[in-house]
Amino acid sequence: MRQIDFRRNELWDTAKAPHLWGLLAWYDIKQRYRRSVLGPLWMTLSTGILIATLGAVWSLIFNMKIHEYLPFYAVGQVIWSFYSTQINESCVGFTQFEGVMKQTRLPVPSYILRLVMRNLIILAHNFLVVVVVISFVGPGWSWTALVAIPGLLLTTTAIYFASLCVAIPCTRFRDLQPVVQNLMMIGFYVTPILWQPKTLGDRFLWLVNLNPATHLISVVRDPLLGTLPTLQSWAWVLGTIVFFAVMASLLLSRYRHRIAYWL
Repeated sequence: MRQIDFRRNELWDTAKAPHLWGLLAWYDIKQRYRRSVLGPLWMTLSTGILIATLGAVWSLIFNMKIHEYLPFYAVGQVIWSFYSTQINESCVGFTQFEGVMKQTRLPVPSYILRLVMRNLIILAHNFLVVVVVISFVGPGWSWTALVAIPGLLLTTTAIYFASLCVAIPCTRFRDLQPVVQNLMMIGFYVTPILWQPKTLGDRFLWLVNLNPATHLISVVRDPLLGTLPTLQSWAWVLGTIVFFAVMASLLLSRYRHRIAYWL
């Protein structure tokens, strides 16, 4: 296996060119909503209707007060939508830019960062729903909410490296895409988004804590709801970043030159 030269690693070269993938991501958003009156706000409206409807239904099913359940569900749904959309789109993260990859020489990770930035822009629009829910239904705002900023930065980093680990094998083996999509769907139901961990009781709480997605959600959601994430959650997030960063570096060092031939 080739040794990884971190001094010339494409991961770091790409990170130093935000003007490249940032502008391309903004171009994608503009093209998607070209000639639309509301533009990306359609996403916000759809997300708001979904959260309001399912939040009311599931609060009745779980016999919980709406002001207690809706903020929990709203934040979890918006954050998970960002994670799952990013991972699912990374399955075609290279194939959708086949023409560009064959004609120009850009760092391979720049295509994935383009997706990340695009989905972050969508997240920013959907976050308006969270602002409304917390302001008018939830506990209100406190200084603790600022902790969600480093939480989101860390989890976005983890999702970026995970996307690279998904994109490379999915480019080689196209049948992996439905597998990844089904795994993300399963992940939605086994992660505390629709349900709160306390509903399982102490007996199964350890299973919840073994799910990395639980902590990727918690370090963003908990501060917004007025509580600080546990040290265990921070440790899980940092460990997830290290794991996927190493895996992404290994995959890039071995297969970066073959990706164009797999398209």
